[in-house]
Amino acid sequence: MLGLPPLPRTIAAALRDAEHPEARVRLSALGDLVKLARTSDRERATIAIIGLLRSDPRVELRAEAAVALADVEATGARTALLAALDDSALRVRQMAIIALGELGEPGDAELSERLGSALGASEPELRFQALIACERLAPERAPGLVERALGDEDDEVRAMALRLARKRWPESGAPSAIVDGARRALDDRASIVRAAAALWLAPFGVARADEILVGVVDGSVPLDPGSDLEEAVELVGVRGLHRAQRALERRAFGLFARVDVLRWHALVALARLGDARARRTILRGLAAWTRDARTLAVVAAGRAGLREATGTIGGFRGNPRRAEPEAVEEALSQLAAAPD
Repeated sequence: MLGLPPLPRTIAAALRDAEHPEARVRLSALGDLVKLARTSDRERATIAIIGLLRSDPRVELRAEAAVALADVEATGARTALLAALDDSALRVRQMAIIALGELGEPGDAELSERLGSALGASEPELRFQALIACERLAPERAPGLVERALGDEDDEVRAMALRLARKRWPESGAPSAIVDGARRALDDRASIVRAAAALWLAPFGVARADEILVGVVDGSVPLDPGSDLEEAVELVGVRGLHRAQRALERRAFGLFARVDVLRWHALVALARLGDARARRTILRGLAAWTRDARTLAVVAAGRAGLREATGTIGGFRGNPRRAEPEAVEEALSQLAAAPD
């Protein structure tokens, strides 16, 4: 028999299954309650999700319920989420902070004050999420929050402080104490902290930051896959760091290049460095057999500023079967702004 997916629950079925004795059934019902909370059954579905947060015996379900309330923008769940900050399970408290941080509005002093108590928690997971939430909810406190977090004992918290600083002060205006802390972080014991500092400071011409970026690309400053690693690979191209070229070539053309998740990022960096092979590879990708491959080439051509690709990419307009329309428009915008 064909394994057809089950039909979505009605509100009555979802409410019933949210109280089922088996946790897997309740978890499945929660997924449908999230969908129903975006329909005319919003109020009943939201109340049921709040009920799971408040009283479900399984930690993972209470935690998922907290996230679900943020997903459906249930601003009326504030009281229940605040109560969840005292849940016995760390995971639930962590998810409640995330949800409150997303549901609150900047300038919500009461909420930022309540979440601020988690900045001094013994658990780094809570300090991490509280930092993100409070920096958003209380922008006037951002300098103090970031400066304090730069001295946190947890590597992830320090790295997040640098990411928040980069986002808030991308070009200038950062308090000198925070800039000084970021410079010290270039020699932090943790590679994720050194990389986060380098991503912020390299565009300001800090030589040590450039060294860290090259190390990220060649692997001497190890990073797990993620946005920091992707941005570092492309930034060496923007910075014109030719000493990273051999490491980029291994990622773009080496033995395992086709399975390297950073292959296209490396191609963009190489193209920016003037590598003819990388430029040809990106341009050939615009004629690939599959839509996904063509879309990747469109994105790469835009980021690399390959103006010779403008005509081909422009020809994809109005034909979503050729490439993702949003990627096409973004690439054309980038190419229009690229230097000759």
